Amino acid sequence: MVSDDVRELIGRKRTIEILELLIASDNLNYSEIENEVASSSDTITDALELLCEHELAERVEQGPKNVKYNATETGREFHRAIEAIEDVLRE
Repeated sequence: MVSDDVRELIGRKRTIEILELLIASDNLNYSEIENEVASSSDTITDALELLCEHELAERVEQGPKNVKYNATETGREFHRAIEAIEDVLRE
């Protein structure tokens, strides 16, 4: 049975889109993510927190006002699994 965590990650608005962005472009700050994702700041913040909570992304503080986000290897594996599911649905 699929866990509630997986359901939340896949079902939450913009979470997968943000993960894909982080995979494509390492070390993005919040404003760079906000510029690329057409959504409210609350939605982006919630998605980033969820991704970090499940260690699919990491928040790296490089200074008091310099915070970057990037995908972890676990995040990349999770995304590959989602792509595999998508391939099954296309068959």
